[in-house]
Amino acid sequence: MQSGIQENFTWNRSHVIASGSNKVTLLVEWYGGSLRQPRKRSTPKLIAQDVQLHLWFEPQVSLIRVHGAKVMKNLGQSIMIPLGHLYDGVKQFIAIELVLQAQNAGMHGVLSAQWKFKEKNKERIKELPVKELYMNFTYHTGLLKQQENFHVRKHVMLLESQSILKEAIQQFECGDVERGEWLLRRKGDEMLIEAARFTDERLLEEADMLYQLSEHYVSTYPNRKVLKIKNG
Repeated sequence: MQSGIQENFTWNRSHVIASGSNKVTLLVEWYGGSLRQPRKRSTPKLIAQDVQLHLWFEPQVSLIRVHGAKVMKNLGQSIMIPLGHLYDGVKQFIAIELVLQAQNAGMHGVLSAQWKFKEKNKERIKELPVKELYMNFTYHTGLLKQQENFHVRKHVMLLESQSILKEAIQQFECGDVERGEWLLRRKGDEMLIEAARFTDERLLEEADMLYQLSEHYVSTYPNRKVLKIKNG
């Protein structure tokens, strides 16, 4: 197995405008071993423990948020993201939103990334080589009008779905059934539109799950606001 971690870093767009600030998203995907169809009743083999992703940002780069993980160490221009364990053939992903300030036209460094982890049954931390990521700044309007990378957009939507579900459950538990239902159905509608536009089965499945959960929670939780008015 090569290096223990196989990685993919993908920007949501290939070019940004050189004359102003830009909001961009970096999709980070990683897995161990080789990807294959999951076997029934099989437990993935543990490859590494305590996986960490360390990022160092260039001075003109600012972090907005990380989807799918919590930043445990934030030192301004550098962060550490704990990512749990690594299993054979199981792909995981997070998305990182950044703001890039204006630069001269051309390729410029955005950040440096390094993986750290413990191999199975070993206590010593292994560090992989630092990888530098770049972005192409341009004034070319044709390049700037290119569509956002759907693969990145899709995975950000899947990560957002997890956050929306947690927020909706909180609303249901507080008795605001209307708000909880609206959150789930709005996100479901958004994913359904994208699923139809790009013929994507994964987004279609996610949208259907949100609709089903919406119906389940509406029938499970009483609307306390309505009850309060009736009992008023």
